Amino acid sequence: MASNSTPQFRSREGFTFTGVTTSTLCSMQEAVRSELTVSDIQVVEAASYSMAMVVRFALGLSAAGGKVCAVVRDSLAGGVALATLRHLVNSGAQAQALLLTEDGSCSPLVAQQAEILRRMNIPIPDIGNPTDVDGFTAFLGEAHNVIFGTHASHKTADEFLVGLCDLLNEERTPVHCIEAPAGVNPDSGTAHPSALYASSTLSLGAPYTGLFNGRDYVGRHYICDTSISAGIYQRHGCAALNQLFSDQPVVQIFPIEAETA
Repeated sequence: MASNSTPQFRSREGFTFTGVTTSTLCSMQEAVRSELTVSDIQVVEAASYSMAMVVRFALGLSAAGGKVCAVVRDSLAGGVALATLRHLVNSGAQAQALLLTEDGSCSPLVAQQAEILRRMNIPIPDIGNPTDVDGFTAFLGEAHNVIFGTHASHKTADEFLVGLCDLLNEERTPVHCIEAPAGVNPDSGTAHPSALYASSTLSLGAPYTGLFNGRDYVGRHYICDTSISAGIYQRHGCAALNQLFSDQPVVQIFPIEAETA
C-alpha cells in the first residue's frame, strides 16, 4: 500500500497522490514482471526515452552538440541512465559513462546496456581503473549535463560518490537523477551531508515518499510510465497514478504546497 493517505504530490491537471515506499514500488515492479511479463529491458527502454526528453529540455530542446555524462551503479536506475545516453548520442550528443562497481562485473541488464554503448564507441571506464577515471573526470569538467543512475541498496564506491557529489554541487553542473538524488533516503527524505542537489529527478512509475521531505534536493520532479497497469496501481493504493499518462509518457509533478512552476 502507499505509505500514507495524505496527498504529497500533484500534477498540473490537479491529480493529487501520495508517494510510495521502496518496498511498495519493488512490489509493483515485481507484479509488472510476473503478472504482465514485462521485462526489465522493456521498462528501461520506456524510462530512458522519457529521461532523454527531460535532458533534451535541459539542453535547450536539442541534444545536438551537447556533452552528457552518466554515473551509474548496477541497478535498474543504472540501466535507464545508460540507455538514456544511447538516445542522446543518436540525437547528436557526445557522452561518457562511469560504472561504480567493485570488480567490474554487473548484472545482465546493465551489462547489455553498457555493451551497446561500447559498440557505439562511447567510453565506459570502471572506477577500478584510475587512468580511465581521470579521463572521465576531464570529460565531466566539460559536460553540460550529468545523469545519475545510482539509486541502489548497496554502498559500492560510496567514498568516490561522495566526492563526486561534492564536486558537482560546487560546480553547479546540471544533474538529472533517476529514482532519487544521490544521498537522499527515498523513504524518509533524510539527506547525507554530501547529498546531491539535482536539477531534475525522474520517478519510475511512482514517486518515493521521501522525495516530499527531501524536495529541496529533487529539482524539477518528473514521473514516467513504466507499464504499471491500472490494476496494479489500485491494488497498491495508487489508483490516481494511472491517470497521469493520458497525454504523454512523462509529466512534471509538484509538492502539494508548491506553486506550479
